[in-house]
Amino acid sequence: MYMKQILPWLILFIGFNLSILLLGLLDTDIPNFSVIYIVIMNTVILSLFLLWDFSRGRNYWRELMKIEKIDETDSLPEPETPYQQRLNDQLSVMKRHHNQILESESKKTAENLDELTRWIHDMKMPMTTMKLLIDDLDRSKGARLEEEWLRLDATLNEMLFERRLVNISNDLYIETVDIEEILSNTIRKLRTICIEKGIGFDIELNITHIETDLKWFSFMVDQIIGNSVKYSRDSDITISSDVSEGWAKLEITDYGRGIKAEDLPRVFEAGFTSTSDHGDMRATGMGMYLTKEAANAMDIAIDITSIYGEGTTITLTFPKKNTFQQVKTM
Repeated sequence: MYMKQILPWLILFIGFNLSILLLGLLDTDIPNFSVIYIVIMNTVILSLFLLWDFSRGRNYWRELMKIEKIDETDSLPEPETPYQQRLNDQLSVMKRHHNQILESESKKTAENLDELTRWIHDMKMPMTTMKLLIDDLDRSKGARLEEEWLRLDATLNEMLFERRLVNISNDLYIETVDIEEILSNTIRKLRTICIEKGIGFDIELNITHIETDLKWFSFMVDQIIGNSVKYSRDSDITISSDVSEGWAKLEITDYGRGIKAEDLPRVFEAGFTSTSDHGDMRATGMGMYLTKEAANAMDIAIDITSIYGEGTTITLTFPKKNTFQQVKTM
């Protein structure tokens, strides 16, 4: 790169030396030795200058070639040449402009998210009224309406938790959570659909309490059990909890449709919907993605195994208590 940069000057220098040699050949009064001596001295002086010029700017260029983001320009060494100083000043101007645009866009995004959050909360009020009206209907008329209501409520919750996901680290509050109570709340919300589809629950909890965030853990359970109910019929969903080598685990198993082997690696991708039910326009593909992101934030390992046509098992493995204690005392 340096040689390409100085190539025009080298061509000029070569032309200059050739003109001296040509002048020596044409003018017989000038000794050939003197002409050659001048050319050699010019070449030595230029070589020493280029070596010095290359060495003094080498460190700056080497570090400049390493950076990939505009924010990394602060790590550049002090410029050593006027050209490097000018380049450094221009990079600073670009960085300030970039930060101004980023700040402006961040402000707009925050305003949009706040507006979306307000809209979701405003929607919750008529949703509550609708639920009370549905509860007053007899079972045959209300079952279908409640199923659609649950789908709408789940979509609103996904939107709300997706908005909270941006600042999830500030949203977490680790406390002792009653697993049985969370499961009861989730099952109660799905009661009508479970009765209609002939789905029961077989629950065996060897541990009933866990250290985690109540709000996000409840959302995770809602998503997992909601999916199990959605893709099951005339079968039980088995839920168990236990401790293995100090690790608390919650396991949820359904005997529904299952997941194809090629779909398993993509279950937690944002927007992914099953290839076996790809035409379902009601599926958002965000539920399990948000579940995985929440699990990562709370240091919960989430594993999924499935056999297509037989069922699916999702296992949540919680951190040991001392890990959560560190989080709580930070």
